[in-house]
Amino acid sequence: MRIRYKKNTPDILSDSDYVIEHPEEAQGNWRSVFGEEEELFSKRRLELEIGCGRGRFLCDMAQLHPNTYFVGDERVRTILARASECIRLSLGEYEPLGNVRLIDTDAMKLQEVFAPGEVDRIYLNFSDPWPKKRHIKRRLTSEKFLEVYAGILREGGDLCIKTDNDGLYAYSVETLAARGWQIPEQTDDLHHSAFKGANVMTEYEKNFSSRGKNIHYLRALPPKK
Repeated sequence: MRIRYKKNTPDILSDSDYVIEHPEEAQGNWRSVFGEEEELFSKRRLELEIGCGRGRFLCDMAQLHPNTYFVGDERVRTILARASECIRLSLGEYEPLGNVRLIDTDAMKLQEVFAPGEVDRIYLNFSDPWPKKRHIKRRLTSEKFLEVYAGILREGGDLCIKTDNDGLYAYSVETLAARGWQIPEQTDDLHHSAFKGANVMTEYEKNFSSRGKNIHYLRALPPKK
């Protein structure tokens, strides 16, 4: 899919209240990013979406869960700018979304951004399937990425995956099992399953499901440390 570049991307990002340009400086101290004083740090959850796209899922989740902090990671800067605009424009339909921030970080370097056990949940929504064999290591559920996720998730934290791609889903299930992850929830047809009630749809998901494509879903727990 061709991405149309926004000419004012640098200005949007530099002026945004939501984009954290040096997220590694917040490692181990993310609640302060959301305005909490260290001595008053709450038990609020911190959840991360890797590949947040234009931010619709994050906006909806932030509205539904105002006491949870959400961080969206998006590597494509012009899409990151669109996500920032999505959050800003959402202020007209939602209460002010003070519980969302955006970062641009390589998923392999997330351990430089989040301290061990700092994240409660990670979302992988419709990640690039990288279908060719020579690109397997780029898949966000390959072994090297799972090791990173396990490092930043707290004890009892989890990884939630949604995809329309049959091959990526099968690969993910196989790789998770091989690395010792437990999968307490999974379905090959999310919208006709017991898990549909708690589901918040992404833009891609709405498009795929409207065409009758089944959506795969799973929730996985990392190996015990």
